[in-house]
Amino acid sequence: MRNVNRVSAIRESARAFPSERKLVVIVGEIRRLSRTITLPLERELKRAGHLTLESYEVLREIHESGDVHLTSVELQTRLAVPQHRMSRLIDRLAKEGYVERERTAPDARSHFVVITDLGRRALEKASSVISAAVRRFFYRKRRK
Repeated sequence: MRNVNRVSAIRESARAFPSERKLVVIVGEIRRLSRTITLPLERELKRAGHLTLESYEVLREIHESGDVHLTSVELQTRLAVPQHRMSRLIDRLAKEGYVERERTAPDARSHFVVITDLGRRALEKASSVISAAVRRFFYRKRRK
């Protein structure tokens, strides 16, 4: 009997899917929140003379992958960035010495994108700026 009740509860909750109008409102709010957070972070990074937020996210993703090497296709999928944009980002990061490309195999055309020591140091500095900005943005004392 308990399983029947669980199945009924699951079916009932599945019917509670938001309407198209509500989904559009939700997406709009997510986009607004993203802009509200992204703009101050970009400003803080620029003021401190560090990476762009997008470059920071690429380096963070590579660094957090640990021993698992990532290709540009895997990075673009993980970060939801179009292929042409990811290619330009990786080109710029490589030119600045933050990443290097390593062939996946001797005869392969694809490359792994690997963070360099310079990239790790830049990531660490940018992380400090972002952490401080997020603390100020979310945890500042509210005025009454």
